[in-house]
Amino acid sequence: MKAGRMAAILGAVVLAWLAVIVIAQFTRRHTAIPSYFGTVETREVQAGSKIGGRVTEVAVEEGQSVKAGALLVRFECNDLLAQREQALALVQESQDTLTRTLRGNRPQEIQQAVNSAEAARAALLEAKNGPRKQEIAQAQAALAADEANAADAAADFDRMQKLLAADEISRMEFDGYRTKRDATAQNAEASRQKLALLQAGTRMEDLQSAEARYKQAEAAAALSKAGSRREDIALSRSQVQAAQAHVADLEVSLREAELRASADGVVEVVSVRPGDLVPPGQIVVTMLETSQLWVKVYVPETELAKVHVGQQATVTVDGMPGRSFAGLVGQISSEAEFLPRNVQTPDDRQHQVFGAKVYVSNAASILKSGMSATVQLQ
Repeated sequence: MKAGRMAAILGAVVLAWLAVIVIAQFTRRHTAIPSYFGTVETREVQAGSKIGGRVTEVAVEEGQSVKAGALLVRFECNDLLAQREQALALVQESQDTLTRTLRGNRPQEIQQAVNSAEAARAALLEAKNGPRKQEIAQAQAALAADEANAADAAADFDRMQKLLAADEISRMEFDGYRTKRDATAQNAEASRQKLALLQAGTRMEDLQSAEARYKQAEAAAALSKAGSRREDIALSRSQVQAAQAHVADLEVSLREAELRASADGVVEVVSVRPGDLVPPGQIVVTMLETSQLWVKVYVPETELAKVHVGQQATVTVDGMPGRSFAGLVGQISSEAEFLPRNVQTPDDRQHQVFGAKVYVSNAASILKSGMSATVQLQ
């Protein structure tokens, strides 16, 4: 009886163990994560300049490995350098103007403005009053003297003309008397015109011009005494900011004149040579960014629940049997691909897949874009 009970207990234990094994195998079979197949891909960087221009230097060749910040292509930028120098000078000038505006006018500047206003006022009064009697009398006396000199020179010329005809003087002496006659006549005419102007008085347009100059000088003196206004200070500050912004824009353009690598990578294509004229925005260098390497795989919809972002993976490539690389699921597409027209059965749903990127560590730069790879998720 005891033997029968022991046999029953042993049989129950064996059955329980078999049940555990069956359940474990079932669970393992239904929760196992399969392998996925894909191709190694890398990020492609297409480099170009916003300003373009004539190429002066190409510093890399196709297939060359470069570090971030390395020079790729240099463009001619002499015009930009000249513009920057002018812009910097304008910044300094506008800053000096702002300093003077904030400080206000110095005493000597105020006195200079006042003196200018007084001089303009005196000129206006002189224009209003016209010439003085003494000036007219002086002009009349000068005219009388010039006319007398002209008459004497004319008489001498007539006498010398007779002597020349009698061959008593030389032609050179005669020419000297003629020159003197003409010069004294011109002086007399100039004195006559000057006297006429004085007698006519100040013209209306001259009077208006003198009055406008006086008003302008008086307003400048008033502004100099009043000091800097708020609107003047604001205007000076805005001019400084505009000049500085222009310099900043030119600095950006100058940086675009030197095309540099944005990250570590391998130069794939160089499409320009020194001397080429390149329009703005044209792609001149194509690079493969070696630090951004992944395997693109496709997960069926029925297995999508087994894959999640951040999941670790092991990657192997056909060209390196026996060697594996650590990977990490970095992205899963939000939309399905290869969707059939009618999805009705579970078998049909297996053809509906979601793309996933498994990023791979490639510190030694062993993996290359285009390699066939197998991804085993953990």
